[in-house]
Amino acid sequence: MPQGWVICFEKRSRPLSSIEPTIKRHAIPGTHVADWPVLRLFNQYRLLMLMALAAVFYIAEDQQTLGSRNSELFASIHLAYLVSTLLFVYLIVLRKPKAQSQFFVQCYVDILAIGGLMFASGGVNSGLGALLLINLALLSQMTSVRYALLFAAIATSIVFSEELLAQFLLGHREADFQSTALLGTLLFLTAWVMAVPMRRLTSRNFTEATHSRVGLDVKQIAHLNEEIIRELDSGVIVIDNADEIQLINDTARSLLGAEFTAIPIPLRLLSIDLDNHLKDSEVSPTLGTRPFKVAGSNQSILPQYIPLSNGGMLIKLDDHAHIRQQYQQLKLASLGRLSASIAHEIRNPLGAISHAVQLVQESTTVHEKDLELLNIAKRHTTRINRIVEDVLQLSNRQRVILDVLDLAKVITDFRDRFLAENGLDADSINCDIEPSLFAMFDNEHLDQVLWNLCSNARLHNGESDLTITIKCWRAHNNTAVIDLMDNGKGISDMERENLFEPFYSTHHAGTGLGLFIIRELCDLNKARIECLKRDQGAHFRITLSNAQELAA
Repeated sequence: MPQGWVICFEKRSRPLSSIEPTIKRHAIPGTHVADWPVLRLFNQYRLLMLMALAAVFYIAEDQQTLGSRNSELFASIHLAYLVSTLLFVYLIVLRKPKAQSQFFVQCYVDILAIGGLMFASGGVNSGLGALLLINLALLSQMTSVRYALLFAAIATSIVFSEELLAQFLLGHREADFQSTALLGTLLFLTAWVMAVPMRRLTSRNFTEATHSRVGLDVKQIAHLNEEIIRELDSGVIVIDNADEIQLINDTARSLLGAEFTAIPIPLRLLSIDLDNHLKDSEVSPTLGTRPFKVAGSNQSILPQYIPLSNGGMLIKLDDHAHIRQQYQQLKLASLGRLSASIAHEIRNPLGAISHAVQLVQESTTVHEKDLELLNIAKRHTTRINRIVEDVLQLSNRQRVILDVLDLAKVITDFRDRFLAENGLDADSINCDIEPSLFAMFDNEHLDQVLWNLCSNARLHNGESDLTITIKCWRAHNNTAVIDLMDNGKGISDMERENLFEPFYSTHHAGTGLGLFIIRELCDLNKARIECLKRDQGAHFRITLSNAQELAA
């Protein structure tokens, strides 16, 4: 069973009771501990409050409240409060000391500073006591009940102390103990309301919302499970104790030829072949490991039966033909590595044989009939060496160095070199290339592809007057296309079907690996090669990938 499906199934089956403790434990972030984001927000409020006080105190001409008792004291306390707030901003950026420690220090500074501003502005009748109520309401949401009441007690003590100080310094008329008592009562009441009833209400709403979210998540996970099961490459069927199908994905329906069958349905009615195979596996486990063929879809299927904890059965179905194909590819890959190792071992004795044949040919005592036999030996050793080189080239083809190639320059240079090394006339290869045509390809790979195609054309057309035409043009999707055509005898439809298969050759001197290597090289460079039908001669087309396709 795919691991991703198992994980999702476990999440789906997780009871809500296992989630509830987590919800209760983390109901409201910051309920008992002030964190750094909360401190930053609290500090921003403090800066806005100080800016508002400064605007009223320094700009408003007719205000008679702020600093009414002692304007110099008000300005000094305001400045000190502003400096301490900026210091708090710096400490929050440094995150030193800890958030909880900074929180308590800021609370003490707020109470003392606001109390001092109240004293300088005429005491409790100045109306600045509302700032204490706001601060206390905010901090009550970020600490426990006992700390909230403690700060309420400290704030009340500060207010009473400043009223006593005003009475002692300025006389009885400057003190208002009734308003002070009312403010102290409001402070305690605010602390208790924000810390107890309000928190319970918020916690209840948060828990209900979280439970609703959990229910939604469970539904989403269930839907995700269904989507994963539906998109699996393997067929999945779940049956209960009565062998009745409770779940089946699209792959299983396709394998069993039951695309439009509704469930639940007994397994024997969906597929009698699968039902018989399941019964055989219960009698003998070895029979359950064998593939069987479905009469409805004519497909060979390899099943796997997994018992479930509730007494049901999970049946996993795989396409046996696809498995055999993958096995064949692995076997071919292993065979390729083995062939490369053998090829390395063959080259040394083959070189010795070729060298010995050459030395015997140079001898003057060799009979004329023996020279013919030596020529045969030399010709076949050359052929074996070419096969070895193709096998080695096939095993070492994985390295790709992509580069932006100017096709006009690359193909022109290839044409001149091919003509020179094979002693051909200039008319043997004609080039028709659009200007400013570029493509992404490995330079050595492209040279090898062109060389093999041209060599094959000359090999399969003998000594006839052969002309090869290389045409490069730009397709509608801005991709470069290389057409290589000749006027030879051409390729039949039957040969064209097996043309790129390994070790398939229509010439007695061919190895059958040339075109196979060409296709592999094109695949490595994300290009496509095909052999097109032509009235006269052969026509190979290479469609190169553009930059977007290579990046995909």
